[in-house]
Amino acid sequence: MAGFGRSAPNMQEDRAVSVRPQTAERRLRILWLSHLVPYPPTGGNLQRSYHLLRQAARRHQVHLVSLNMRAVLPTRDLVDDAVRELSRLCARVDVFPNPWDRSSLHRLAIAGLSFFHPQPYDRNWLRSAKMRTYLESIAGTETFDLIHVDTVGLVPYVAPFDGVPVALNHHNVESQLARRRAEREEHPFRRLYFRRDADKLQRLERRVCAGAAVNLTVSELDGARLGEIAPAARTCVIENGVDVDYFRPGVSGPSDTGGLVFAGTLSWYPNQEAVRYFLREIWPALLEDDPRRHVTFVGRDPPADLQAAAQDARISVTGRVDDVRPYLDAASIYVCPIRDGGGTRLKILDAFAMAKPLVATALAVEGLDVQDERHYLRAETPGEFVAQIRRLEGDAPLRKRLGQAARDLVVERYAWDVIGRKLDGAYRQAARIAPRGQAR
Repeated sequence: MAGFGRSAPNMQEDRAVSVRPQTAERRLRILWLSHLVPYPPTGGNLQRSYHLLRQAARRHQVHLVSLNMRAVLPTRDLVDDAVRELSRLCARVDVFPNPWDRSSLHRLAIAGLSFFHPQPYDRNWLRSAKMRTYLESIAGTETFDLIHVDTVGLVPYVAPFDGVPVALNHHNVESQLARRRAEREEHPFRRLYFRRDADKLQRLERRVCAGAAVNLTVSELDGARLGEIAPAARTCVIENGVDVDYFRPGVSGPSDTGGLVFAGTLSWYPNQEAVRYFLREIWPALLEDDPRRHVTFVGRDPPADLQAAAQDARISVTGRVDDVRPYLDAASIYVCPIRDGGGTRLKILDAFAMAKPLVATALAVEGLDVQDERHYLRAETPGEFVAQIRRLEGDAPLRKRLGQAARDLVVERYAWDVIGRKLDGAYRQAARIAPRGQAR
């Protein structure tokens, strides 16, 4: 399938894009392609996509064309509600069903077929004839200054818009994510599957990233990783952010009343693995010296074994919640024993904005401008997690100092308004760059 159009490059030799937002410039017409309906912004990709879309729509005219992910919006009424809310931001919103997302059987089928297909799963499962036909139809009637592609698997949909610059968003470096999954996978076939998919993803990234006017990464580290895969790719760091007015200490009640908390989508493998690791390796040791401890896991789609663990009254599993803030407020310590995954952690930024002291692995805060002992406490082994949690429980001034430093950091560096100004500069520069390269 065709991807980015071919043209001579038209920018400086440096791979990193220098962002210099300008004032009093015209509004761009942006076509935004999404693999999910970015509403409600309840975490992860949803949160990043929604807030970047909101920031873009404040400054430009945006036409959102999206597939629907049934795990997020399973009913027609929920889709209609989301379209209504997003239409307050966008000039137009069009949503199409993902034909491979109709049932678990369909998802299993496309996963199996992708094992033998030359293209990776991320590209195959986003194929929609209806969405492709619609985009082909508007390519002949609409003009756009820029196409925002929200994940690499959507690249084939830009084919009808020859000559329009592309901003390719990377929530993670997908090939690295798959490779890490393979390294931790114990089952031989699944390990082979993820290794093959990681190789296919890397070949896809190598082909298409150089053709984008700009690649938007969540951190300098992800930008460097992408540069190793596609040395000619132009990159710009657009960090994950946080709504510092919505997430603030004590917004939903008394703060720091006790207990541990972790929040994140529990159907996502890195979060599942982190929770299982915590319960298996860390939690028993914490109960040895204080059996009254309590931990809460907040997030949609908890697996069956985690739900079963909640039969213990000291373990709470909420499932999906409309508002995570009461659970963050109620806890004394946020724990994040992530050992897999990529990108930067929106869940960490939310906790920081609410001034929660954090105990986490270095991977959990990877890509964030944080320092151990200043913004959080680092722990890598079960023993280190136990020691750091005990340390925080016994030192209220330390909890307050870490929480305040974390809050100050996100207000200055990671507020969405700050991120939005950087995004605007990246878009405006990208809109002046002619596409280069061809992806097939």
